[in-house]
Amino acid sequence: MGRIVVLDAITAGRIAAGEVVERPASVVKELVENALDAGARRIEVELEDGGRTLIKVADDGEGMDAPDARLAFERHATSKLTSAEDLDDVGTYGFRGEALPSIGAVARVRLVSCLPEAGEGVEVLCEGGLVSEPRPGPARPGTVVWVRDLYFNTPARRQAMRSAAAEVARVSEVAGTLALAVPGVALSLVSEGKLLWSTPGSGSLEDAVVALFGAEFARSVIAVDGRSGPVRVTGLAGLPAVARRDGKRQYLFCNARPINPKLLRGAYEEAYRTLLQAGRTPVFILNLSLEPASVDVNIHPAKTQVRFRDHGLVYRATLSALRAALGRADLFGGRLAGYPAARETASAAETAVPADWRDVLGRGAGWFGRETLPPYAADDASESPESRGGDWAWPRDLAYLGQVGRTFLVARAADGLYVIDQHAAHERVVLERLVAAGAGEVDPEARTDQQLLAVPVTVELAPGEEDVLERSLAFLRRVGFELEAFGGRTVLIRAVPAVLSGVPVGGLIADFLDRLGAEGGPGTGAERAGAERAGAEETGAENAGVPGARGSLAASFDRFRAARVMAACQASLKAGQGLSEAEAEALLGDLGRTSEPRTCPHGRPTLLRIGLDELERSFGRGRG
Repeated sequence: MGRIVVLDAITAGRIAAGEVVERPASVVKELVENALDAGARRIEVELEDGGRTLIKVADDGEGMDAPDARLAFERHATSKLTSAEDLDDVGTYGFRGEALPSIGAVARVRLVSCLPEAGEGVEVLCEGGLVSEPRPGPARPGTVVWVRDLYFNTPARRQAMRSAAAEVARVSEVAGTLALAVPGVALSLVSEGKLLWSTPGSGSLEDAVVALFGAEFARSVIAVDGRSGPVRVTGLAGLPAVARRDGKRQYLFCNARPINPKLLRGAYEEAYRTLLQAGRTPVFILNLSLEPASVDVNIHPAKTQVRFRDHGLVYRATLSALRAALGRADLFGGRLAGYPAARETASAAETAVPADWRDVLGRGAGWFGRETLPPYAADDASESPESRGGDWAWPRDLAYLGQVGRTFLVARAADGLYVIDQHAAHERVVLERLVAAGAGEVDPEARTDQQLLAVPVTVELAPGEEDVLERSLAFLRRVGFELEAFGGRTVLIRAVPAVLSGVPVGGLIADFLDRLGAEGGPGTGAERAGAERAGAEETGAENAGVPGARGSLAASFDRFRAARVMAACQASLKAGQGLSEAEAEALLGDLGRTSEPRTCPHGRPTLLRIGLDELERSFGRGRG
């Protein structure tokens, strides 16, 4: 007897399911794509227990008769292809014919379907790969699929699933991506009986964006529409104000099929070059329209990778379309972090800080009324800047001369000429006032003083961010924010760190969630305890939970400082902001009283000194 045998259908089905059905979101993706291929105009997704107990997808598509409903559970059975030649011109989402049989191999599935205007529907059951014969079902137009007890027969897979909140967040992200791909289809997501979001299916991408991300985000994107030969690029591109740190909210579609945005990373990075701060990534929702025969979609089981026949052409089309859109747009227009745009007038009165900006500075950054804020140690005569150590000292005779390009401050001192980056300098000032207002950087568990907002601010979370917020609430409260759920994915901000009173907080909270999401968030109490135990084992019990050790408190310390750095950046002056002489002098005075006036919180220099000796050499005035 030979050693090679043909696997039975049930075993083969479980193996196939391992590739197709990774988690509940995979099931939702496959079923929603099937509904789209069936011509559905409305699709409803419902979850229980994050998809463990139930995943239900209902559509109003064309439906199936009894023979087709039974064949749909057979491997490699599909209505999308008839021969190998069809693979060169795929225009549907599904075509492999493995979705339903793979799902049915690891769950208990019930399918009810009905053709249009039919007097009777059909019902088929599948449990662990065993398929029932069709029987009469409700005459509901379209198809409904119930997937219960996912991975009931593969306990290792079931135990490996994350929390219900995490699985819901992932489903929300996957379903939301498909909703953006087909804005003409109304798609909704319900979890535990509560509607999380619903797109109108109006055909407008902007309407779908509002439904998923909120109106404020929709006001910070611009239309993209360009063509290069046979490739058309359409969609929306985000302004610098909504750029991210985690690479999220980057959606790329090819003929409305979601694909990995990294395929064209070079194009959008080049388009946004010099427009974004280091470490930030643009947001966009772009669809590439080209002939199906010019793209190979059959190179990855999840169908998120494709191969273009002429990748260079697609790259150039994407770059050209983005550049054209960004070139036409008012990139800031007063929307960058909510601050007024710089004006082009040049008189002293007109270049002064506008009233609303001055109000922010007065209450949040230590200008105009600094006596209300904690003094720096350097304000005490017993500790001068020179006594902080090192060979360099802040020049006491520094005298402000003027502003260049509404970005740099120029000053003179006995040892030369100084050029100061106003944003970097202000970041340093605000950070240290945040530190002084709270517990410093010694105890990240301490709570920062708060300022209640007269009018609470609402923030719309994106699909997939709910879990990050849930795990981050205690941490954000230590930073000084007071947040609470306000229904759906809306969050209400009632208080902010006292030192940031007056600073627009919507973008600030988005940045906090970006960083916490990218780093995994502060974690649950059990996770923190586990990490502390791991820290004790790896660094010695005496170091567990100590900043600098590898326990969870060290990680919390790092995130706490990173959050303050982000807050300082959001609250600081930006390049292009005009300052009066008094305001510039106040900034220089505050910078000189910080613990390290030479660098911003990110480590970039705040000032440049051109020494007298360098000036003399440059003008050929060498001594001797």
